[in-house]
Amino acid sequence: MDKLKSKKLLAAFIEFISYHIFPFIFIFVHNLNNYSLHGFLIIMVAMVALYKEYILTLNPNKYFHILYSFIYLVLALLSMHSLNIFVTILIFTQLAFLYMTKYLPENYQNIVALIKNFIVPSFMSIALAFTYMHFISINFMVPLLLVNLATVLINYFEGNKFDYAGLATISGLSFILFLLNYISLWTALIIILFVVTMCLLKRYRNFSQPNLFYRVIGNLILII
Repeated sequence: MDKLKSKKLLAAFIEFISYHIFPFIFIFVHNLNNYSLHGFLIIMVAMVALYKEYILTLNPNKYFHILYSFIYLVLALLSMHSLNIFVTILIFTQLAFLYMTKYLPENYQNIVALIKNFIVPSFMSIALAFTYMHFISINFMVPLLLVNLATVLINYFEGNKFDYAGLATISGLSFILFLLNYISLWTALIIILFVVTMCLLKRYRNFSQPNLFYRVIGNLILII
């Protein structure tokens, strides 16, 4: 039990780190180094990661959600003069989405997966980037969304014709983004190679990992 608990807490920590990978890569690559770490922001982001990877697995009830939201509200009030209000709302929205996943019926699990693996990670990274860069650009958002979408495709991949069509679409999007100068040729090629390799390993070698595993690798690919 303690080992499982430790494993979930480690997953929450890696989830927290994963939100920061591409924002900080983007900052350093573009020499946007005029930032300082924001304590309240770090705690808010940690609350989302902890809830997503650990607390949600404990089946929290509505009273816990009220308490957790109250703690977030206190942090929001304490940071209102130093943190952009829209960032505060954006992060809480992701927390609210995660609350919602607990109450969705079984036949909505595809939506649950999309929220957990694409919407929340993407917008958490966008919130961090906006806070530290003081702006957000399409050059940041497009590669991030592409990689996070690609990792969702890997998780859904089962080898039918629609899955292969999705694989072709991701590959095509990567090439188009290279032509539009959003990513380099090497990044586009490695994204395509990564997605194709992971999908084929899943299909023919039963190699399957949590979305967090694919997302961390995908965000690191964007360093190139």
